[in-house]
Amino acid sequence: MIYKIKEESREHAPLERGFLKFSLSVQSFIDSQIVAGIVLLISAIAAILMVNLGWEQSYEAISALKLTLSLGDWQISHSIHYWVNDGLMVLFFFILGLEIKYECLVGALSDLKDASLVIVMALGGMVLPALIYIIIIWSSGSEAYQGWGVPMATDTAFAIGILTLLGAKAPRAAYILLTGLAIVDDMGAVAVIGFFYTEHIDVQSLLWASLTLFVMFLINIIGLRKPIFYLTAGIFLWWFILQSGVHATTAGLLAAMMVPTRPYANKVWFRRKMKKVIKDFQEVDTPDSPIIENEQQHALAVKAEDIAKQTTAPILRWGYTLDKPVSLIILPLFAFLNAGVMLPRGLPDFNDTVVTLAIIFALVLGKGVGISFFAWLGLKLGVVRLPSGIKISHIIGIGFLAGVGFTMSLFISALAFQGQSALIEQAKLGILFGSLIAGIVGAIILFFAVEN
Repeated sequence: MIYKIKEESREHAPLERGFLKFSLSVQSFIDSQIVAGIVLLISAIAAILMVNLGWEQSYEAISALKLTLSLGDWQISHSIHYWVNDGLMVLFFFILGLEIKYECLVGALSDLKDASLVIVMALGGMVLPALIYIIIIWSSGSEAYQGWGVPMATDTAFAIGILTLLGAKAPRAAYILLTGLAIVDDMGAVAVIGFFYTEHIDVQSLLWASLTLFVMFLINIIGLRKPIFYLTAGIFLWWFILQSGVHATTAGLLAAMMVPTRPYANKVWFRRKMKKVIKDFQEVDTPDSPIIENEQQHALAVKAEDIAKQTTAPILRWGYTLDKPVSLIILPLFAFLNAGVMLPRGLPDFNDTVVTLAIIFALVLGKGVGISFFAWLGLKLGVVRLPSGIKISHIIGIGFLAGVGFTMSLFISALAFQGQSALIEQAKLGILFGSLIAGIVGAIILFFAVEN
Protein backbone atom coordinates (compact mmCIF):
# COMPACT_ATOMS: atom_id res chain seq x y z
CA MET A 1 0.00 0.00 0.00
CA ILE A 2 1.29 3.48 -0.94
CA TYR A 3 0.39 6.23 1.52
CA LYS A 4 -0.19 9.84 0.48
CA ILE A 5 2.86 11.73 1.77
CA LYS A 6 3.18 15.50 1.55
CA GLU A 7 5.87 16.74 -0.82
CA GLU A 8 8.00 18.26 1.95
CA SER A 9 8.06 14.89 3.74
CA ARG A 10 9.16 12.80 0.75
CA GLU A 11 12.62 11.65 -0.23
CA HIS A 12 12.82 11.26 -4.00
CA ALA A 13 14.99 9.07 -6.21
CA PRO A 14 16.62 10.96 -9.15
CA LEU A 15 13.81 10.28 -11.66
CA GLU A 16 11.01 9.65 -9.19
CA ARG A 17 9.24 13.02 -9.42
CA GLY A 18 8.27 12.55 -13.05
CA PHE A 19 7.26 8.93 -12.50
CA LEU A 20 5.40 9.49 -9.22
CA LYS A 21 2.05 10.63 -10.63
CA PHE A 22 1.90 7.63 -12.97
CA SER A 23 2.95 5.12 -10.29
CA LEU A 24 0.40 6.47 -7.80
CA SER A 25 -2.36 6.18 -10.43
CA VAL A 26 -1.35 2.58 -11.19
CA GLN A 27 -1.22 1.71 -7.48
CA SER A 28 -4.61 3.34 -6.89
CA PHE A 29 -6.07 1.28 -9.75
CA ILE A 30 -4.54 -1.95 -8.42
CA ASP A 31 -5.92 -1.24 -4.93
CA SER A 32 -9.45 -0.62 -6.24
CA GLN A 33 -12.05 -3.37 -5.81
CA ILE A 34 -12.93 -3.41 -9.50
CA VAL A 35 -9.46 -4.26 -10.84
CA ALA A 36 -9.66 -7.99 -10.00
CA GLY A 37 -12.84 -8.32 -12.05
CA ILE A 38 -11.31 -6.41 -14.97
CA VAL A 39 -8.19 -8.60 -15.06
CA LEU A 40 -10.36 -11.73 -14.83
CA LEU A 41 -12.52 -10.49 -17.71
CA ILE A 42 -9.49 -9.69 -19.89
CA SER A 43 -8.05 -13.17 -19.23
CA ALA A 44 -11.33 -14.86 -20.16
CA ILE A 45 -11.72 -12.76 -23.33
CA ALA A 46 -8.12 -13.55 -24.34
CA ALA A 47 -8.83 -17.29 -24.01
CA ILE A 48 -12.08 -17.04 -26.01
CA LEU A 49 -10.39 -15.00 -28.76
CA MET A 50 -7.52 -17.49 -29.08
CA VAL A 51 -9.92 -20.41 -29.48
CA ASN A 52 -12.20 -18.61 -31.95
CA LEU A 53 -9.61 -16.82 -34.09
CA GLY A 54 -7.66 -19.85 -35.26
CA TRP A 55 -5.21 -20.25 -32.38
CA GLU A 56 -7.01 -23.14 -30.72
CA GLN A 57 -4.03 -25.49 -31.07
CA SER A 58 -1.69 -22.93 -29.50
CA TYR A 59 -4.17 -22.44 -26.65
CA GLU A 60 -4.40 -26.20 -26.04
CA ALA A 61 -0.60 -26.52 -26.25
CA ILE A 62 -0.19 -23.87 -23.53
CA SER A 63 -2.76 -25.63 -21.35
CA ALA A 64 -1.11 -29.04 -21.85
CA LEU A 65 2.46 -27.81 -21.32
CA LYS A 66 4.17 -30.14 -18.81
CA LEU A 67 5.73 -28.87 -15.62
CA THR A 68 7.83 -31.35 -13.62
CA LEU A 69 9.04 -31.14 -10.03
CA SER A 70 11.78 -33.59 -9.09
CA LEU A 71 13.97 -34.36 -6.10
CA GLY A 72 16.44 -37.20 -6.61
CA ASP A 73 14.49 -40.22 -7.87
CA TRP A 74 11.15 -38.65 -6.90
CA GLN A 75 9.27 -36.57 -9.40
CA ILE A 76 5.77 -35.35 -10.14
CA SER A 77 4.78 -34.18 -13.62
CA HIS A 78 1.50 -32.57 -14.70
CA SER A 79 0.18 -30.05 -17.20
CA ILE A 80 0.06 -26.33 -16.38
CA HIS A 81 -3.74 -26.66 -16.42
CA TYR A 82 -3.51 -29.28 -13.66
CA TRP A 83 -1.02 -27.29 -11.57
CA VAL A 84 -3.23 -24.20 -11.69
CA ASN A 85 -6.53 -26.01 -11.00
CA ASP A 86 -5.27 -28.42 -8.34
CA GLY A 87 -2.26 -26.50 -7.04
CA LEU A 88 -2.38 -22.72 -7.23
CA MET A 89 -6.15 -22.59 -6.74
CA VAL A 90 -5.53 -23.96 -3.24
CA LEU A 91 -4.36 -20.43 -2.36
CA PHE A 92 -7.66 -19.01 -3.62
CA PHE A 93 -9.56 -21.43 -1.40
CA PHE A 94 -7.19 -20.56 1.46
CA ILE A 95 -8.15 -16.87 1.16
CA LEU A 96 -11.80 -17.89 0.85
CA GLY A 97 -11.39 -19.88 4.07
CA LEU A 98 -9.82 -16.90 5.84
CA GLU A 99 -12.77 -14.73 4.76
CA ILE A 100 -15.27 -17.32 5.97
CA LYS A 101 -13.54 -17.63 9.34
CA TYR A 102 -13.31 -13.84 9.73
CA GLU A 103 -16.95 -13.24 8.79
CA CYS A 104 -18.10 -15.97 11.19
CA LEU A 105 -16.05 -14.55 14.07
CA VAL A 106 -16.46 -10.78 13.76
CA GLY A 107 -18.08 -10.01 10.40
CA ALA A 108 -21.46 -10.27 8.71
CA LEU A 109 -22.02 -13.85 9.92
CA SER A 110 -20.98 -13.35 13.55
CA ASP A 111 -24.40 -12.28 14.84
CA LEU A 112 -27.23 -14.71 14.12
CA LYS A 113 -29.81 -11.91 13.79
CA ASP A 114 -27.69 -10.08 11.22
CA ALA A 115 -26.50 -13.28 9.53
CA SER A 116 -30.00 -14.76 9.18
CA LEU A 117 -30.83 -12.63 6.12
CA VAL A 118 -27.56 -13.59 4.40
CA ILE A 119 -28.07 -17.29 5.18
CA VAL A 120 -31.71 -17.27 3.99
CA MET A 121 -30.72 -15.47 0.77
CA ALA A 122 -27.86 -17.91 0.18
CA LEU A 123 -30.18 -20.90 0.65
CA GLY A 124 -32.48 -19.51 -2.03
CA GLY A 125 -29.45 -18.86 -4.22
CA MET A 126 -28.34 -22.49 -3.95
CA VAL A 127 -31.61 -24.44 -3.88
CA LEU A 128 -33.49 -22.82 -6.77
CA PRO A 129 -30.56 -22.76 -9.27
CA ALA A 130 -29.88 -26.45 -8.63
CA LEU A 131 -33.61 -27.22 -8.94
CA ILE A 132 -34.01 -25.28 -12.21
CA TYR A 133 -30.96 -27.02 -13.66
CA ILE A 134 -32.30 -30.48 -12.72
CA ILE A 135 -35.80 -29.71 -14.10
CA ILE A 136 -34.42 -28.56 -17.47
CA ILE A 137 -32.10 -31.57 -17.73
CA TRP A 138 -34.94 -33.94 -16.77
CA SER A 139 -37.43 -32.40 -19.23
CA SER A 140 -34.90 -32.66 -22.08
CA GLY A 141 -34.16 -36.33 -21.44
CA SER A 142 -30.46 -35.59 -20.94
CA GLU A 143 -28.32 -37.52 -18.46
CA ALA A 144 -26.13 -34.55 -17.44
CA TYR A 145 -27.56 -34.34 -13.92
CA GLN A 146 -24.10 -34.13 -12.34
CA GLY A 147 -23.86 -30.46 -13.32
CA TRP A 148 -26.45 -29.36 -10.74
CA GLY A 149 -23.71 -27.83 -8.56
CA VAL A 150 -22.36 -25.55 -11.31
CA PRO A 151 -24.82 -22.63 -10.86
CA MET A 152 -24.73 -22.65 -7.05
CA ALA A 153 -21.66 -20.45 -6.48
CA THR A 154 -20.96 -16.72 -6.83
CA ASP A 155 -17.81 -15.07 -8.14
CA THR A 156 -17.11 -12.54 -5.37
CA ALA A 157 -14.53 -10.53 -7.35
CA PHE A 158 -16.83 -10.00 -10.34
CA ALA A 159 -19.97 -9.36 -8.29
CA ILE A 160 -18.31 -6.83 -5.95
CA GLY A 161 -16.56 -5.24 -8.95
CA ILE A 162 -19.91 -4.61 -10.67
CA LEU A 163 -21.39 -3.19 -7.45
CA THR A 164 -18.35 -0.90 -7.13
CA LEU A 165 -19.24 0.66 -10.50
CA LEU A 166 -22.19 2.33 -8.75
CA GLY A 167 -19.68 4.22 -6.60
CA ALA A 168 -20.50 5.85 -3.29
CA LYS A 169 -24.23 5.81 -4.11
CA ALA A 170 -24.49 2.11 -3.31
CA PRO A 171 -25.26 1.65 0.41
CA ARG A 172 -22.48 0.07 2.47
CA ALA A 173 -24.95 -2.55 3.67
CA ALA A 174 -25.28 -3.75 0.05
CA TYR A 175 -21.54 -4.57 -0.05
CA ILE A 176 -21.79 -6.41 3.28
CA LEU A 177 -24.85 -8.37 2.11
CA LEU A 178 -23.31 -9.33 -1.24
CA THR A 179 -19.98 -10.32 0.34
CA GLY A 180 -21.69 -12.41 3.03
CA LEU A 181 -23.99 -13.98 0.44
CA ALA A 182 -21.06 -14.87 -1.83
CA ILE A 183 -19.15 -16.39 1.09
CA VAL A 184 -22.08 -18.59 2.18
CA ASP A 185 -22.67 -19.56 -1.48
CA ASP A 186 -19.02 -20.54 -1.80
CA MET A 187 -19.21 -22.53 1.46
CA GLY A 188 -22.04 -24.49 -0.16
CA ALA A 189 -20.01 -24.91 -3.33
CA VAL A 190 -17.01 -26.23 -1.38
CA ALA A 191 -19.29 -28.71 0.41
CA VAL A 192 -20.62 -29.84 -2.98
CA ILE A 193 -17.06 -30.31 -4.26
CA GLY A 194 -16.04 -32.28 -1.18
CA PHE A 195 -19.10 -34.54 -0.88
CA PHE A 196 -20.55 -34.95 -4.37
CA TYR A 197 -17.63 -34.59 -6.80
CA THR A 198 -15.29 -37.07 -5.14
CA GLU A 199 -14.95 -40.27 -7.17
CA HIS A 200 -13.04 -42.44 -4.70
CA ILE A 201 -11.69 -42.16 -1.17
CA ASP A 202 -8.29 -43.44 -0.04
CA VAL A 203 -8.89 -43.86 3.69
CA GLN A 204 -5.20 -44.07 4.60
CA SER A 205 -4.38 -40.74 2.90
CA LEU A 206 -7.46 -39.18 4.49
CA LEU A 207 -6.25 -40.32 7.93
CA TRP A 208 -2.83 -38.76 7.28
CA ALA A 209 -4.58 -35.55 6.20
CA SER A 210 -6.63 -35.59 9.42
CA LEU A 211 -3.46 -36.06 11.47
CA THR A 212 -1.80 -33.13 9.66
CA LEU A 213 -4.84 -30.97 10.34
CA PHE A 214 -4.66 -31.94 14.02
CA VAL A 215 -0.97 -30.94 14.08
CA MET A 216 -1.94 -27.53 12.62
CA PHE A 217 -4.58 -27.21 15.33
CA LEU A 218 -1.93 -27.94 18.00
CA ILE A 219 0.42 -25.38 16.43
CA ASN A 220 -2.38 -22.84 16.73
CA ILE A 221 -3.39 -23.52 20.34
CA ILE A 222 0.20 -23.56 21.65
CA GLY A 223 0.59 -20.05 20.23
CA LEU A 224 2.93 -20.46 17.26
CA ARG A 225 2.17 -17.72 14.72
CA LYS A 226 5.08 -17.94 12.27
CA PRO A 227 3.88 -18.53 8.68
CA ILE A 228 6.56 -21.18 8.05
CA PHE A 229 4.89 -23.66 10.44
CA TYR A 230 1.51 -23.37 8.70
CA LEU A 231 3.05 -23.34 5.22
CA THR A 232 4.99 -26.57 5.86
CA ALA A 233 2.00 -28.34 7.40
CA GLY A 234 -0.24 -26.95 4.64
CA ILE A 235 1.92 -28.50 1.91
CA PHE A 236 1.67 -31.90 3.61
CA LEU A 237 -2.10 -31.41 4.03
CA TRP A 238 -2.45 -30.58 0.31
CA TRP A 239 -0.47 -33.68 -0.68
CA PHE A 240 -2.43 -36.09 1.53
CA ILE A 241 -5.80 -34.68 0.42
CA LEU A 242 -4.66 -34.87 -3.21
CA GLN A 243 -3.85 -38.56 -2.72
CA SER A 244 -7.09 -39.23 -0.81
CA GLY A 245 -9.38 -38.57 -3.79
CA VAL A 246 -11.01 -35.48 -2.24
CA HIS A 247 -10.30 -32.45 -4.42
CA ALA A 248 -6.97 -30.88 -3.42
CA THR A 249 -8.35 -27.34 -3.11
CA THR A 250 -10.25 -28.46 -0.01
CA ALA A 251 -6.85 -28.34 1.71
CA GLY A 252 -6.80 -24.55 1.32
CA LEU A 253 -10.12 -24.12 3.09
CA LEU A 254 -9.21 -26.54 5.91
CA ALA A 255 -5.79 -24.94 6.43
CA ALA A 256 -7.43 -21.50 6.71
CA MET A 257 -9.56 -22.74 9.60
CA MET A 258 -6.33 -23.38 11.56
CA VAL A 259 -4.86 -19.88 11.06
CA PRO A 260 -4.50 -17.92 14.33
CA THR A 261 -6.89 -15.04 14.95
CA ARG A 262 -5.13 -13.71 18.07
CA PRO A 263 -2.13 -11.38 17.74
CA TYR A 264 0.86 -11.72 20.09
CA ALA A 265 -0.03 -8.53 21.97
CA ASN A 266 -3.05 -6.31 22.64
CA LYS A 267 -3.71 -2.66 21.76
CA VAL A 268 -2.58 -1.35 25.16
CA TRP A 269 0.86 -2.91 24.67
CA PHE A 270 0.97 -1.52 21.11
CA ARG A 271 0.24 2.05 22.24
CA ARG A 272 2.79 1.88 25.07
CA LYS A 273 5.58 0.44 22.90
CA MET A 274 4.92 2.82 20.00
CA LYS A 275 4.98 5.85 22.31
CA LYS A 276 8.37 4.66 23.61
CA VAL A 277 9.70 4.12 20.07
CA ILE A 278 8.52 7.56 18.91
CA LYS A 279 10.03 9.19 22.02
CA ASP A 280 13.38 7.41 21.42
CA PHE A 281 13.19 8.30 17.72
CA GLN A 282 12.83 12.00 18.54
CA GLU A 283 15.67 11.92 21.08
CA VAL A 284 18.23 10.66 18.54
CA ASP A 285 16.85 12.77 15.69
CA THR A 286 19.24 14.81 13.56
CA PRO A 287 16.89 16.95 11.42
CA ASP A 288 19.33 17.76 8.62
CA SER A 289 20.44 14.18 7.89
CA PRO A 290 18.50 11.33 6.18
CA ILE A 291 17.57 8.23 8.16
CA ILE A 292 20.18 6.12 6.33
CA GLU A 293 22.90 8.11 8.16
CA ASN A 294 21.38 7.44 11.57
CA GLU A 295 21.58 3.74 12.45
CA GLN A 296 19.70 4.23 15.72
CA GLN A 297 16.72 5.83 13.97
CA HIS A 298 16.69 3.12 11.32
CA ALA A 299 16.72 0.43 14.01
CA LEU A 300 13.82 2.17 15.77
CA ALA A 301 11.83 2.34 12.51
CA VAL A 302 12.37 -1.41 12.03
CA LYS A 303 11.33 -1.96 15.64
CA ALA A 304 8.09 -0.01 15.01
CA GLU A 305 7.34 -2.29 12.07
CA ASP A 306 7.93 -5.37 14.24
CA ILE A 307 5.68 -3.97 17.00
CA ALA A 308 2.91 -3.45 14.42
CA LYS A 309 3.29 -7.08 13.28
CA GLN A 310 3.05 -8.32 16.86
CA THR A 311 -0.30 -6.52 17.25
CA THR A 312 -1.97 -7.57 14.00
CA ALA A 313 -3.90 -10.82 13.64
CA PRO A 314 -2.34 -13.41 11.27
CA ILE A 315 -5.77 -14.11 9.74
CA LEU A 316 -5.89 -10.52 8.43
CA ARG A 317 -2.18 -10.02 7.72
CA TRP A 318 -1.74 -13.23 5.73
CA GLY A 319 -4.96 -12.66 3.81
CA TYR A 320 -3.85 -9.15 2.86
CA THR A 321 -0.43 -10.44 1.75
CA LEU A 322 -1.93 -13.10 -0.52
CA ASP A 323 -4.90 -11.10 -1.82
CA LYS A 324 -3.24 -9.31 -4.74
CA PRO A 325 -1.12 -12.27 -6.01
CA VAL A 326 -4.21 -14.48 -5.97
CA SER A 327 -6.65 -11.99 -7.50
CA LEU A 328 -4.26 -10.54 -10.10
CA ILE A 329 -2.18 -13.61 -11.04
CA ILE A 330 -3.68 -16.95 -9.98
CA LEU A 331 -7.36 -16.27 -10.76
CA PRO A 332 -6.59 -14.69 -14.17
CA LEU A 333 -4.39 -17.71 -14.97
CA PHE A 334 -7.26 -19.99 -13.99
CA ALA A 335 -9.72 -17.97 -16.10
CA PHE A 336 -7.41 -18.04 -19.12
CA LEU A 337 -6.81 -21.80 -18.92
CA ASN A 338 -10.48 -22.67 -18.31
CA ALA A 339 -12.58 -20.11 -20.21
CA GLY A 340 -11.44 -20.99 -23.73
CA VAL A 341 -14.58 -22.15 -25.57
CA MET A 342 -15.65 -22.24 -29.21
CA LEU A 343 -18.59 -19.88 -29.71
CA PRO A 344 -21.47 -21.27 -31.84
CA ARG A 345 -21.56 -20.02 -35.45
CA GLY A 346 -25.28 -20.47 -35.93
CA LEU A 347 -28.26 -21.99 -34.17
CA PRO A 348 -27.09 -25.31 -32.70
CA ASP A 349 -29.31 -28.34 -32.16
CA PHE A 350 -31.28 -28.20 -28.89
CA ASN A 351 -29.69 -31.44 -27.66
CA ASP A 352 -26.27 -29.79 -28.01
CA THR A 353 -27.27 -26.83 -25.83
CA VAL A 354 -29.25 -28.42 -22.99
CA VAL A 355 -26.50 -27.96 -20.39
CA THR A 356 -25.82 -24.43 -21.66
CA LEU A 357 -29.48 -23.40 -21.38
CA ALA A 358 -29.90 -25.12 -18.01
CA ILE A 359 -26.94 -23.20 -16.55
CA ILE A 360 -28.05 -19.86 -18.06
CA PHE A 361 -31.56 -20.16 -16.61
CA ALA A 362 -30.20 -21.45 -13.30
CA LEU A 363 -27.69 -18.59 -12.93
CA VAL A 364 -30.04 -15.81 -14.03
CA LEU A 365 -33.50 -16.84 -12.83
CA GLY A 366 -32.41 -19.34 -10.20
CA LYS A 367 -30.15 -16.87 -8.41
CA GLY A 368 -32.23 -13.72 -8.99
CA VAL A 369 -35.62 -15.21 -8.15
CA GLY A 370 -34.37 -17.69 -5.53
CA ILE A 371 -32.51 -15.10 -3.46
CA SER A 372 -35.26 -12.48 -3.76
CA PHE A 373 -38.08 -14.91 -2.95
CA PHE A 374 -36.35 -16.46 0.06
CA ALA A 375 -35.54 -12.99 1.41
CA TRP A 376 -39.17 -11.85 0.92
CA LEU A 377 -40.45 -15.05 2.54
CA GLY A 378 -38.08 -14.60 5.49
CA LEU A 379 -39.32 -11.03 5.96
CA LYS A 380 -42.96 -12.14 5.84
CA LEU A 381 -42.30 -14.89 8.39
CA GLY A 382 -40.41 -12.46 10.59
CA VAL A 383 -37.22 -14.55 10.75
CA VAL A 384 -35.03 -11.92 9.04
CA ARG A 385 -34.76 -8.14 8.99
CA LEU A 386 -33.49 -5.70 6.36
CA PRO A 387 -30.38 -3.70 7.30
CA SER A 388 -30.63 0.08 7.47
CA GLY A 389 -30.64 1.67 4.01
CA ILE A 390 -31.60 -1.55 2.22
CA LYS A 391 -34.89 -1.99 0.35
CA ILE A 392 -36.33 -5.07 -1.32
CA SER A 393 -35.25 -3.59 -4.69
CA HIS A 394 -31.64 -3.73 -3.47
CA ILE A 395 -32.15 -7.38 -2.52
CA ILE A 396 -33.44 -8.19 -6.03
CA GLY A 397 -30.43 -6.48 -7.62
CA ILE A 398 -28.02 -8.27 -5.30
CA GLY A 399 -29.78 -11.55 -6.11
CA PHE A 400 -29.12 -11.15 -9.83
CA LEU A 401 -25.54 -9.99 -9.23
CA ALA A 402 -24.98 -13.23 -7.30
CA GLY A 403 -25.72 -15.01 -10.59
CA VAL A 404 -22.25 -14.04 -11.77
CA GLY A 405 -20.82 -17.49 -11.13
CA PHE A 406 -17.77 -17.45 -13.41
CA THR A 407 -14.66 -18.61 -11.47
CA MET A 408 -16.31 -21.03 -9.04
CA SER A 409 -18.80 -22.24 -11.65
CA LEU A 410 -15.99 -22.96 -14.14
CA PHE A 411 -14.14 -24.79 -11.39
CA ILE A 412 -17.13 -26.97 -10.47
CA SER A 413 -18.00 -27.68 -14.13
CA ALA A 414 -14.50 -29.11 -14.70
CA LEU A 415 -15.12 -31.52 -11.81
CA ALA A 416 -18.75 -32.32 -12.67
CA PHE A 417 -18.06 -33.19 -16.31
CA GLN A 418 -14.56 -34.61 -15.93
CA GLY A 419 -13.57 -36.47 -19.11
CA GLN A 420 -16.68 -35.23 -20.99
CA SER A 421 -15.27 -32.44 -23.16
CA ALA A 422 -18.53 -31.77 -25.05
CA LEU A 423 -20.45 -31.18 -21.81
CA ILE A 424 -17.62 -29.03 -20.42
CA GLU A 425 -17.83 -26.83 -23.54
CA GLN A 426 -21.60 -26.51 -23.10
CA ALA A 427 -21.13 -25.65 -19.43
CA LYS A 428 -18.53 -22.98 -20.24
CA LEU A 429 -20.92 -21.29 -22.68
CA GLY A 430 -23.71 -21.38 -20.11
CA ILE A 431 -21.47 -19.92 -17.41
CA LEU A 432 -20.16 -17.13 -19.65
CA PHE A 433 -23.55 -16.06 -21.03
CA GLY A 434 -25.40 -16.67 -17.76
CA SER A 435 -22.88 -14.63 -15.74
CA LEU A 436 -22.97 -11.83 -18.34
CA ILE A 437 -26.78 -11.61 -18.37
CA ALA A 438 -27.05 -11.85 -14.57
CA GLY A 439 -24.41 -9.14 -14.11
CA ILE A 440 -26.12 -6.73 -16.53
CA VAL A 441 -29.61 -7.30 -15.07
CA GLY A 442 -28.33 -6.96 -11.50
CA ALA A 443 -26.42 -3.75 -12.30
CA ILE A 444 -29.48 -2.17 -13.97
CA ILE A 445 -31.80 -3.05 -11.07
CA LEU A 446 -29.32 -1.74 -8.49
CA PHE A 447 -28.72 1.43 -10.51
CA PHE A 448 -32.42 2.32 -10.42
CA ALA A 449 -32.72 1.21 -6.78
CA VAL A 450 -29.86 3.54 -5.83
CA GLU A 451 -31.18 6.43 -7.95
CA ASN A 452 -34.58 6.17 -6.29
